[in-house]
Amino acid sequence: MAEFESYSFSRLYRDENIEFFFIIGVNDSDDFDDYWDGRLKELVGYVMIFTNKNDRKQDNFIYLIEKSSRRFEDIVRYTKRFVDQMSLSHNLSDRENFKISTTNINGHSVVSPYIPFIQSIVSDDLPQQILETMTEETVFDN
Repeated sequence: MAEFESYSFSRLYRDENIEFFFIIGVNDSDDFDDYWDGRLKELVGYVMIFTNKNDRKQDNFIYLIEKSSRRFEDIVRYTKRFVDQMSLSHNLSDRENFKISTTNINGHSVVSPYIPFIQSIVSDDLPQQILETMTEETVFDN
């Protein structure tokens, strides 16, 4: 049996190179109406879509929050489907190119400024000059 009924993705950051999302596991998906959101949600990871603006090559990164009893197969499958739908690339290989890793950084309650939080997760995967160009003006406040 799957740990979550479905998954939701919430964008935290976007600029010309990077889109960064929270991956949220959702249960009790029917407990929702115009006035009440009674769904049970849990942050399970992050996804970053990096597009090199010079050559338009896209790289996709999935960061799964470590939890001993968690099976990541469904999370990865739904996240890949989400990235495929979000991708603006015409190259199929860009939508299928994923680096998957685990992290112990749990951003359950992230407060502004968001850039240091994002950089702490993705710093090993992006060039330093890209990390330095990130600005708070491109952050999406939820």
